[in-house]
Amino acid sequence: MTSNWHTAPMRSLLLVRHGESRWNVEGRWQGWIDIELTDHGVAQARARARALEATGHSFAAVASSDLVRAHRTAEILADHLGIGEHFVEPGLRERFGGDWQGLTTAEIHERFPVERDLWLRGELPTPPGGESLEAMLERFDAALTALDAITPPGPLLVVSHGGVSRAVATRAGAHVEGVSGNLGGRWFEMGPSGLVAGAELDELEAHHFDAGE
Repeated sequence: MTSNWHTAPMRSLLLVRHGESRWNVEGRWQGWIDIELTDHGVAQARARARALEATGHSFAAVASSDLVRAHRTAEILADHLGIGEHFVEPGLRERFGGDWQGLTTAEIHERFPVERDLWLRGELPTPPGGESLEAMLERFDAALTALDAITPPGPLLVVSHGGVSRAVATRAGAHVEGVSGNLGGRWFEMGPSGLVAGAELDELEAHHFDAGE
């Protein structure tokens, strides 16, 4: 993939997953359904902000999906890190899950046994009524191109979703197993040839959380 990004020659990007939501706890496929963060999800966002601050990272801007779990996470990060620019971009949304949105894995197995088996074997390109991986990545790329054009120079912090993060990292050359945890993240370099995957963020530890969180 050749980008339209104007970065010259490279720009750092930190892509992180949103904080824990109620449906994360219940194991439900969220997709485009708007689900709020839990109290623990808010604490995770604050803890990630403290961890980034402690390692001296600063960002020119923060951007997020328009879904509340990502948007709220980005607000918390921006507020704590003193990032003045917060951009909301629907193209950063999670993959649209079609008929599987709102269902647990067990419910999907029960209601869509044939489709689920095909999905697990990699023989079904989309959930029933859902979005393909290619379509999701295409809109992500378009969103990143737009953000690169309107944000100030410097490192960019992007808050998105687990499925998006895994697909972007895999395409960029990273070895990815499963979906990253809430507020997990990875560094990338943006350049004329697209994204190059870098290091993963360290996991959040107890000392990153305030007492009582």
